[in-house]
Amino acid sequence: MRGLYEKSLIENGLPIKQISELALKEGNSKKPVYKIHKWWARRLGAVVRALLIGATMPFDATEEEFWGQFYSKNKIDLTVLDPFMGGGTTLVESKKMGAKTIGVDIDPLACFITRKELEPMGQLLDDELEKLHQRVGKRIQEFYITEVEGLKYPIINAFWVYNIVCSKCDNIIKTHPHYKLNFNKKMQFVFCKHCGQIHEIDINKTKFKCSACSKITIVDKGTYKRGYCTCPNCNNKFEIQPRIQNSKKLELFALEYEKEGQRYYKKADKKDIELYMQVKQYSIKHLQEYFVPETHIPIENRKDTRPVSYGYHYYRDLFNSRQLISLAMLLHEIKKISNKEIREWFLITFSDFLASNNMLCNYAYGYRKLTPLFGIHAYTVPMRPVENNVWGADSFGRGSFKKSLSKVIEAKLYCENIYESKYGDKGLIKSFTGEKIRSNVTNQHAEFYSNKADTLIMNRSSEELDGIMNESVDLILTDPPYYDNLNYSELADFYYQWIKPELTSNYVQPLNDSLFVHEASDEEQARYGQRLIKIFRECYIKLRNNGMMVFSYHHNKKRAWSAMGNAIKESGFIITNVFPIRSEGKSGYHTTENSIKWDSIIILRKNDYYKDEAQVNLKELIDFWEEYFVHHQLDLKKCDKLSFYRSLAVQVFTKQPGKDIGDLFKFIEI
Repeated sequence: MRGLYEKSLIENGLPIKQISELALKEGNSKKPVYKIHKWWARRLGAVVRALLIGATMPFDATEEEFWGQFYSKNKIDLTVLDPFMGGGTTLVESKKMGAKTIGVDIDPLACFITRKELEPMGQLLDDELEKLHQRVGKRIQEFYITEVEGLKYPIINAFWVYNIVCSKCDNIIKTHPHYKLNFNKKMQFVFCKHCGQIHEIDINKTKFKCSACSKITIVDKGTYKRGYCTCPNCNNKFEIQPRIQNSKKLELFALEYEKEGQRYYKKADKKDIELYMQVKQYSIKHLQEYFVPETHIPIENRKDTRPVSYGYHYYRDLFNSRQLISLAMLLHEIKKISNKEIREWFLITFSDFLASNNMLCNYAYGYRKLTPLFGIHAYTVPMRPVENNVWGADSFGRGSFKKSLSKVIEAKLYCENIYESKYGDKGLIKSFTGEKIRSNVTNQHAEFYSNKADTLIMNRSSEELDGIMNESVDLILTDPPYYDNLNYSELADFYYQWIKPELTSNYVQPLNDSLFVHEASDEEQARYGQRLIKIFRECYIKLRNNGMMVFSYHHNKKRAWSAMGNAIKESGFIITNVFPIRSEGKSGYHTTENSIKWDSIIILRKNDYYKDEAQVNLKELIDFWEEYFVHHQLDLKKCDKLSFYRSLAVQVFTKQPGKDIGDLFKFIEI
């Protein structure tokens, strides 16, 4: 069993290029355990594993020895703490290696997700799923049926569009960005802008004549583009958001359905609309019999004004009537499952699949699949929302309850047969390590310290870590909140309000208590900085004298790095090493020239107990890394380098008394 060294490999250097190449691929295809439930800006398992191995190997270990450990069964004799646990990657990767783990997070959903990632699934859920299908699933499936030539088929997706009144001529406008439903390299499914009839045409065709009404449709000439609508009647162009605030009228115009193992599109006909209206009336009559969150979407301390700015003021507003009654009935039956363990597996499945079963879902036209809410890290309000089949069609569809449960089961099967990824000429190669993820999780300190449990999860702020024994933690491995980048609790509240009655939480409003800069003011900056110092001091107290703290961080603002530098120095730490690692995969989401894709990995030791006589010079550090990037062909953009060089300035700041961090930042020119 391995522990920490007086000087570890991570303080010398890791194979940055190879780890980052793994991260790049894993960022677009995470391990099954991390697909149990959505969490934002989740650190990549390959990176965290690399940091754990680097922390528990000697300073002079070779690269060959490092990769030998990476793809082998590991056993480390450590207590690992993550004071900003989030989606639980630190705990999961540490548990693979047999460590005792402690996680702290202010968000109750994060605590629930991490617990279910770690806990073993005692039995497969097929029998209970069939019981649930008989009790409620069949009824929900009846809500999602369409008729074609006298025969009934399951709906996969229902397509809706906003009807907006023109601000000038009062014409009713359907807010179609275009008239496509799906396309591939050869063909495209399109619909007539006049009558809605669906046609299959060559991919190169830009317009077509409808066989039903004989009118012409230009495929890409919709009425909506980038927040504005253009009236086809009077050519008036107006902002769409204020119009939706006042009237959120949606029209069902098309369906995708399953027939004999194939997928088809059809225009929504009279019977389809009548079925929806029947379910709506049923919902009006019976919804009060079930639990549905009546919570306001909070507006205080909110970074993103959506969806409230579009007139959606309650969480229940984000679902249509058919979705609401289906979800309410399903949750009601899940709560009746007597076995607590089985009930919780269904509960986390229900929570995660909410993102695919609301009226803020979009459709990936080129991929022929639904795009869940939070596909990007925000509340998007699509002009053409897609309604999923809540229970699920026979074979097709994304994010149904059946598919979501399969994802949870796959995750737990992975926990029993863990692999790490290699990539060769033929793609992914799974290297099975023989490790397992099985943990006895508690929220009681006494159970953890008496070894009745090997994981302690605390739902609280890390500003107070009482309950964790002083100088008992070997390694702190974490990812602090990124100043003002993203308030996770603002998004997590969407899920939490549905399952809140089933969870015990210390925090009823983690949104207000999260460590986050809500506005660019000196007061907010000072508040963030003081809270961060308090947390780092708590970490210092809990860490063994020979222990180590490792965290990842990036930001494009000096203020964020200044707060971080002060927290490190004021709490008694010094930085012993800093290096960059790729933090996410390739994605068009959130990606601009100023989107940072690389983290700084920052290693801390206690200043009072770790005597590092080595002098550091900022110019020499920057020159070294400039040469390193060229030699190793690392693709860091200007914004990545600027963030990383500021972390080097923070390193100098912590090791040289009297240095002013602002002056160090001025020295950096990119």
